[in-house]
Amino acid sequence: MAAVIITAAFSSCSNGNQEKKDSSSQEKYFDIPAFFQKEIDSLASTNPEINKTVKKDDQEETKKLKIKDWQIELSSFQAIDLNKSAYAGFVKVDSTDSLIQYSFTNPELDLSCVRIKLNKDGNPEMISVEKEVRNTLYKTSEFLVYEKDKFYLVEKNQQVKVMGDNYYKVQGEF
Repeated sequence: MAAVIITAAFSSCSNGNQEKKDSSSQEKYFDIPAFFQKEIDSLASTNPEINKTVKKDDQEETKKLKIKDWQIELSSFQAIDLNKSAYAGFVKVDSTDSLIQYSFTNPELDLSCVRIKLNKDGNPEMISVEKEVRNTLYKTSEFLVYEKDKFYLVEKNQQVKVMGDNYYKVQGEF
């Protein structure tokens, strides 16, 4: 449900009004791993209780709990690095006062879109990521959303030859 809301809230990655093509491998983009390290450190020190929902295909379970290791819990987010050399030359940036959108022009790359919504002070309040990995054996699509002090969501669809389809969702609400 949150994914639908977030998807509707942001414009499509393919629609950019002010696109700028990155032709320099030295271009520096927002440091997502550093942002999430700060979030991890903050969450580890405050140790909030969250409502965590885990869903695998049709089975779902929700519990109120404290996360033992935020580094592991948010590892999917922290692994997103816009400054990887593999992305150099394949990034389109479209930005407004409150949104930075990174689109990736090479379909062979795992990232297709990263959006960072900024608050009135220019600090990130929401980050969403669309990823897709394909090869001859499987296709995996991931959608990640993190809204500071509100929730995080990791949705994954896998289509594996011979083994079939799998759906996973992990959502934590602060």
